[in-house]
Amino acid sequence: MKTILITGINGYLGSNLAKKLKHDYQIIGLEYSLNNLFRISDCDFKVYSVKEGDPKKLFTENKIDIVIHTATFYGRQNETVRTIADANFFIPFSLLDEAIKKGCSAFINTDTVLDRFVSTYALTKRHFQEWLYMRRNEIKIVNLQLEHFFGPGCSKTNFVTAMIDRLNSNEKVIDLTLGEQQRNFVYIDDVVAAYLKIIERLSEIKGPYNNFQVATNELISIKELLEFLKENTQSVTSLNFGAIAYRKNELMISSIDNNALLELGWQPQYTIKEGLLKTIQN
Repeated sequence: MKTILITGINGYLGSNLAKKLKHDYQIIGLEYSLNNLFRISDCDFKVYSVKEGDPKKLFTENKIDIVIHTATFYGRQNETVRTIADANFFIPFSLLDEAIKKGCSAFINTDTVLDRFVSTYALTKRHFQEWLYMRRNEIKIVNLQLEHFFGPGCSKTNFVTAMIDRLNSNEKVIDLTLGEQQRNFVYIDDVVAAYLKIIERLSEIKGPYNNFQVATNELISIKELLEFLKENTQSVTSLNFGAIAYRKNELMISSIDNNALLELGWQPQYTIKEGLLKTIQN
């Protein structure tokens, strides 16, 4: 049985991946802290901590075959720039180095579609992606650029989750941008299925570096999405579109190119609105 290391194993994506993969692989986890592993409390995973020890020892204590890097800090909870840089660049850079030294077969990275200068998060993710490309001849690299993903149980800082919570609370008014941004949103089950397909076809993926975009084939404006959420939560909240200016370098139309993933045999099973309804109902 091969061993997979999942960084951010207690995160929304990492925990869902671990629970799907545990039947066919030995799962090792890495988290910043072991204080509150609430998403995997019902599982018997061996989990290492960045905060409480040198995470490099997990490579000497275990024979890691594949690294799946999902850990990240978005900066949504007022993390310092240094904390975001540590989580999104310095720590994974160290893990990549160890994975190469120990002969791991692949490093699967979770990346963003955002422009590097949109935020500190996006910039640090791009820096690490560029180093992955730089070291592509030392280990097989699969870089997965995720569109916005969501689903039941997602973090309260997630855009969809936060908006559903605020609408369910019937806040008097929510100030928003004009909402003209065309975005792609992917339901969590489809995101997990993409990782599983990558692992399943890993030996068939040619070349030292491959990039895949995990996205459905549809776009929805932020305004339409929020109006759909309002209608289906039966909220009386007023949506104040135009009250907030767009961010500098705001991405107005998300460019989707999921052909490489489709060619591997992955197909999204949920439309955006089907996923939203399942999230609202759960």
